[in-house]
Amino acid sequence: MSIDKEQFHAGFFDESQGHLDDMEQLLMELDVEDPDLEQLNSIFRAAHSIKGGSGIFGFDALTGLTHVMENLLDKARNGEIVCTPEMASLLLSSIDGFRSFLDKIREGGDVDQQLINETLEQLREFEKNAGKTATKPAAKKSVEKTKGTDVSQNESTPDEKI
Repeated sequence: MSIDKEQFHAGFFDESQGHLDDMEQLLMELDVEDPDLEQLNSIFRAAHSIKGGSGIFGFDALTGLTHVMENLLDKARNGEIVCTPEMASLLLSSIDGFRSFLDKIREGGDVDQQLINETLEQLREFEKNAGKTATKPAAKKSVEKTKGTDVSQNESTPDEKI
């Protein structure tokens, strides 16, 4: 017995749109000078969810794009690269492109593979170059006052990131 995945496409499109909206809002609110780890984790989880859904439905171009976005976000939340206004702008631009790709698929058309390739190249280039300049932690740490002493702790453990 096989399942007709196409009957679930509408749900995927709606869910992905919601994730893209969340990512956009979080990126607009993100303090790139001192990014909040939970915001980065939320943006990462949204990309991760889109990647999973696009993979299930065989939208390979979208899966590849979100995979690269996810890698960039993972490095940012782990402090391997520094968040910058350019990174936020690039991710926002990628989200706009992703919306366009979803609309094309929803309408039964083909995505613009050249645009996907250009977006992938921009993300990969940023990731490659940003890794060379990582000089500060990527995300805020929560600070507790204990008897006059600051004790810094990460807001989440590695297991809590996804």
